[in-house]
Amino acid sequence: MVQENLILKNENDIYIFFETIKQLEAQSILDIGMFLKRIGSVSRKAMDCEIPETVRLNGVDLFPEKEFPVWKHVYDTIENGEHFLEKRVKDRYDLTVMLGVDALLPMPVFANIIEKISFYTRFLLVNRILDIWKKEWVNAKIIDLRVEADSYCLVDFGV
Repeated sequence: MVQENLILKNENDIYIFFETIKQLEAQSILDIGMFLKRIGSVSRKAMDCEIPETVRLNGVDLFPEKEFPVWKHVYDTIENGEHFLEKRVKDRYDLTVMLGVDALLPMPVFANIIEKISFYTRFLLVNRILDIWKKEWVNAKIIDLRVEADSYCLVDFGV
């Protein structure tokens, strides 16, 4: 059974997820923690927003204890965290999303994913950024975003 803190219900999270994709015109997205799964979406749509089918959407599932076959149709590929880390980085993404960071932090593979993230994405959207990450990402530009009372960071790793 999925722990309650793994489920995301904040409408601002949903808004920033879709709005960032739209504003960046992202054509390839890596969803670490599978945000759409965690909000209970059974499609690429929520709150009158949509990720087009032409956009490559890959998921890294850090919560495999909850499965539903439809998510295999929502995401182009789904990998568990260990498998994702084992493969050689060959794909680059326009955007990587990691929302609900507090629930992701305790996952054993999460620290290793964070170490390598700048190698496979241009932008990273998170709802929380740790000071240690700022020290590791000295060449990255960190843009603070707000939706009402909620804070987010868009990290630009450059080309």
